[in-house]
Amino acid sequence: MNVIDTKLEPVFTRDGTFWQPHVEAAGAFRGLHGGAVSGLLVAAMEERAREEDWGQAMTASVLILRPAPLEKLETKIEVLRSGGRVAMLEATLRADGKLIAKASAAFVKPISLPELNRVAAAPAPFDPSALPIWGARGPQSRTTFFDALDVRDDGNGTKWGRMKRPMVPFEAPLANVFAFADNGTPYWLSGTEFWPPRWGFPNIDVVVHISRPPVGRWIGVTPESDWRDNGLGLTDSKLYDERGPIGRACQTVVLTPH
Repeated sequence: MNVIDTKLEPVFTRDGTFWQPHVEAAGAFRGLHGGAVSGLLVAAMEERAREEDWGQAMTASVLILRPAPLEKLETKIEVLRSGGRVAMLEATLRADGKLIAKASAAFVKPISLPELNRVAAAPAPFDPSALPIWGARGPQSRTTFFDALDVRDDGNGTKWGRMKRPMVPFEAPLANVFAFADNGTPYWLSGTEFWPPRWGFPNIDVVVHISRPPVGRWIGVTPESDWRDNGLGLTDSKLYDERGPIGRACQTVVLTPH
């Protein structure tokens, strides 16, 4: 069952040439949630690639330069390369003229290579809907991006999530991956001795590589974090969909005392 209620407003709605964030785009720290910011930029590039028939999104990287305010945002896309099987795009996000985030993505047109078909049968689809809801988030005093997500915990280190409302008013599969991959650090933290955290842990980037388009609405994230006593860290997550592994995500984490 697809949990998205398409009658609900997306996390971001169009307002002319701008985007208006819904209250559920907010993050736990200042500004919008990183998964919402990265999701919007990636979705904008996915839409352009679909219009131009540039193929499947295979990788995207987002740099978050400063907190994004809960106000009108503008995206602009530059085509770095098109032609043949590969297209590369760059996108920027601005608020009131100020640069907030910058992203790049690569799209590839698939071809048929039957000699690479897997001999083994594809695994049966996995439905995480029976798993318990991830409860580590705890009580919240305000609405955040997590209110737009349905997150489940398999008890073995993997969190599964699907959107409760669309990210944008069109299909954006890789943007949905970013919505959950960006949460690798809190997913990891919630199973360690460091929960509840004694520091802030914003990530300044998120990079996703996938081997194929995701199938279904569920995205699985199995994170590992490597943090150092100098306040620097890395979160590296394995990514899954309902049919199995699809890729990896990495984030640079900046630990900040409360």
